[in-house]
Amino acid sequence: MSSKKTFLFPKGVSETLFIPLYARAREQQQSPPLLVDLHAQRLVKTIDYDFEKFERAPISMTGVVIRASYFDAIVRQFIAQHSQPVVVHLGYGLDTRCQRLGAQAAKAKFYHIDMPEVMTLRAALLPPAENEHLIATCMLSTTWMDVLLNKHPEATFLFIIEGVLMYLSYDENKRLFSALASRFSGAEIHFDVLSTWLSSRTYLHDSVSLTHAKFQFGTDCDRVFERWHPRLRYQASFDLMAFDGWQRLGWPLLLGQTFFPALRSSTRVVAYYIN
Repeated sequence: MSSKKTFLFPKGVSETLFIPLYARAREQQQSPPLLVDLHAQRLVKTIDYDFEKFERAPISMTGVVIRASYFDAIVRQFIAQHSQPVVVHLGYGLDTRCQRLGAQAAKAKFYHIDMPEVMTLRAALLPPAENEHLIATCMLSTTWMDVLLNKHPEATFLFIIEGVLMYLSYDENKRLFSALASRFSGAEIHFDVLSTWLSSRTYLHDSVSLTHAKFQFGTDCDRVFERWHPRLRYQASFDLMAFDGWQRLGWPLLLGQTFFPALRSSTRVVAYYIN
């Protein structure tokens, strides 16, 4: 009898949480890995899911790890720079950032927001540490925002929105950013975004196309979010393809970036500040 646990999700976005989990677990086979995540390795061994299909998605497997490493660095820096840091992950899935950060994570409070079925899975597999709090709700609800403000009136907030915005509609994204901007003065928001070219072509994405999820949002202008609320201030953005780590996939991908610019700018990481 298998000791693996089976979890049933509605077919769609929730299923995509297995993509980054497997990518981080698979990364441990590299020497050296771009990030160390033994917890992901353990989780993959305990979940009854067809992870092997993502072996057909080498670009995603590398990109997700590069992205996770980037956001790890953002969170580390934020914690080091603030006396009362509160880190909020929107759509956290089965990420193990707190575990990866180790002792440094203990210096901050963490809130993880995701749908109830995802939080049920997470609580069963990754019981939260004392400074971690799971909130099972839709991220578009403003109730959790008001609760955090009341709990931490003197804190400085960091919002990490990783692998999420592309599954929300334009209006939902606008609603989310406007709600955050109207409440969390002095906060930082860090997220990733797709180009309009890729967001309209889910079938070309090597891993998401293997699930039932569909992209809904993308933009070619990283300052578009400034139009949604007067307190939103663009800080920086970077093409994910510009980071180190892609070399392992060989010259075809590197040539593709050179001769097909849409590929190079198809995924970006973006930083915003709330005045």
